[in-house]
Amino acid sequence: MMLSEGMPTTAFGWTDWLVIAGYLALTTLLGARLSGKQTTIREFFLGGRKLPWWAICGSIIATEISAATFIAVPATSFAAGGDLTYLQLGLGAILARVIIGLFFVPRYFDEEIYSPYDYMGARLGPRVKTMTTLLFFVGGVLGQGARVYVAAFILHNVAQIEFIASIWIIGVVAIGWTLLGGITTVIWTDLIQFGVLILGAMAALFYSVSAVEGGVDEVVRIANDAGKLRLLDTRADLTLGLTLWTGLIAMPFLNLAALGLDQVMAQRMFCCKTRSQARLAIIVSSAGQLIALLMLLVGVAIYAYYQHHPLPADAAALMAKEATNILPYFIARQMPHGIRAIIVAAILAAAISSLDSALAALSQTTVSAFKQRAIQVARRIGLIRGRAPSDIGLSKALVVIWGVTLCLMATACIPIRNQFESVIELVLGLVAFTYGPLLGIFLLAFLPLNRDDRGLVWAVAMSVLSVFGLVVHSTPWIIGDFRIAWSDGLVWLGCSSALLLAVRRFRDDLSRVGCISLTSVLVLVLHHVAAGKGIDGSPVYAHPFWGFPVGTVVTVFVGWVLGHPRRGKNGSV
Repeated sequence: MMLSEGMPTTAFGWTDWLVIAGYLALTTLLGARLSGKQTTIREFFLGGRKLPWWAICGSIIATEISAATFIAVPATSFAAGGDLTYLQLGLGAILARVIIGLFFVPRYFDEEIYSPYDYMGARLGPRVKTMTTLLFFVGGVLGQGARVYVAAFILHNVAQIEFIASIWIIGVVAIGWTLLGGITTVIWTDLIQFGVLILGAMAALFYSVSAVEGGVDEVVRIANDAGKLRLLDTRADLTLGLTLWTGLIAMPFLNLAALGLDQVMAQRMFCCKTRSQARLAIIVSSAGQLIALLMLLVGVAIYAYYQHHPLPADAAALMAKEATNILPYFIARQMPHGIRAIIVAAILAAAISSLDSALAALSQTTVSAFKQRAIQVARRIGLIRGRAPSDIGLSKALVVIWGVTLCLMATACIPIRNQFESVIELVLGLVAFTYGPLLGIFLLAFLPLNRDDRGLVWAVAMSVLSVFGLVVHSTPWIIGDFRIAWSDGLVWLGCSSALLLAVRRFRDDLSRVGCISLTSVLVLVLHHVAAGKGIDGSPVYAHPFWGFPVGTVVTVFVGWVLGHPRRGKNGSV
C-alpha cells in the first residue's frame, strides 16, 4: 500500500530545519545568560548551591526522560498485546524517590560533598571512593552512550542525517552547553528542554488523535477493544517485565541507584540550598511519571490511527519485529513539516539533557577522585611544568574528553544493538552490571554494619557475575551430540575461579570460603534454572529487571561476610 496522496515525505524541509536551528540557538542563548560567571569549582559543579528547587526538579525529570524513553514507551502500548502496564514500573520510581528524600538526602547534606562516592569513601575507606567512582565511569559510559545512540537513531531516520554524523551533532551541542557554565547551564537548559519534551509529546498525541475519524471517542473504543487500557498485571511470573511485582520489588533497586547514587542524577540534589529543598526536588520529580503516561497514550493513539490507515506490508512486518520503530516512522511519514520538527527537537532535548548531565557528572567525579594523582603522574612524565591547571580549566578539558568518549561508545552501540530485544533493554542492560554493586556498597556504608572495604573487591566481582548469570543466556552451538553455549562457559569459569581463589586466600576462614561457595551456587542456579517455558517449550529465564535486586543483595552479603570490623587505636572493635 502506498502512502496517501498529500502525505509528507520523509525529507526534512527548510521549515523543519529552521525550527531545529531556532530551538538550539534559543536554548544556547538562554542557558548562557542564566548560568552567570563560573569562577570556582563549587560554582561549576554545585551551582554555588543557590539554584531553586523547582528548577532542579524539572532538570531531574528532563534528564530521566531520555530519548530511549521517548520512543520506547509509545512502542510498549502500540505493540501487539501492549497496554498501559508500563506505569506499574513508576510505582518503584516513586517509592525510591521518597526513600532518597527521607534517608539519603540528610546524610548527603551533613557535610559539603560533591558526590555519593565521597560519602561512601568517608564511611568505608578511601579505596571505596575510587572503586565506586570507577563503577560510575563504566556505567555512565555504557548507559549514556546507549542513550546517545538511540537519539541518533531517531535523527538518522527522521531527518535523514548519516548515523555517525547524528551521534556527533548531539555530542558537540551537549559539550558546548556544558562548557558554557557547568551544572548551572545544564540545569537551566534542562528546564527549557523539559518544556520542549512536553510540547513535543502533546503535539504527537494531538496530531495522531485528530487524524482518527471520530477523534477521542474512536481512539478509546479501539484501544479498549484491543485491551490497551489495562493498567495492572498481577501475575507472579518472573519472566515478565511489566508486572505489579516488578514495579514494587525490582524497580525500587534500579531507581535508588539511578536517582540516588548515579552522579548524573544525584549531582542535582547537591545543588540545592538546603536538605529540605533537595528532598522536595527529588520527591516532587515523581510527577515525571505523567510524561510516561503521556507517551503511552501517544502509542495508543498511533495504534488507533493505523487501524484506520493500515501500515504498508513492509512497514507492518518491521513493526512486528521491532515496535520501537513506530514513533520515528509515524513522525517521518505522517506528521506535517514544522510539527515533526518540534517532535525531533523534543527528542534532541531528551538526548542532550541526558548527555550534558552525564558530562558534568563525569567531569566532576574525575576531578574529585583523581585530580591529585593525575597531576603527580603528569609532572613525573613531563606533561606539567610549573603551576598545575586550575580546577575550572581541568574540568572543562575533561568535559571535552568525556564527550568524545561517550560519542565513541554510542558509535560502538551500532553493532551491539543486535544483542538486545529492545532499546530499553539495551540501555538498562548495559547499566545493570554496575547499579547493583553501587547500591550494595552504599547500603554497607549507610547501615550500621560496622564493616570496612576489605571484602568489596570480592563483592563487586560476585555481583557482576550474578547479574551476568541471570541476564545473559547465549544460543548454544551444537557440535555433534554436544550443546555448548559461551555464556555457560563464562559462568562456570567465573564460579570455579572464585572458589579456587577463595580457598587459596581464605583457607583458614571457613565462613569466608563458605560465603563465596554459597554465592557461586546461587550464580549457577540463576543461570541454569529457568523461570518458565516458551510457547515452543524452550526455557525462559527471569527478566533482566531482576538483576538489580540480585546484584545489590549479593554485594551486601559478600561485603558483609568478608568485611572486617574497623578497630580503634587500642585494638578494640
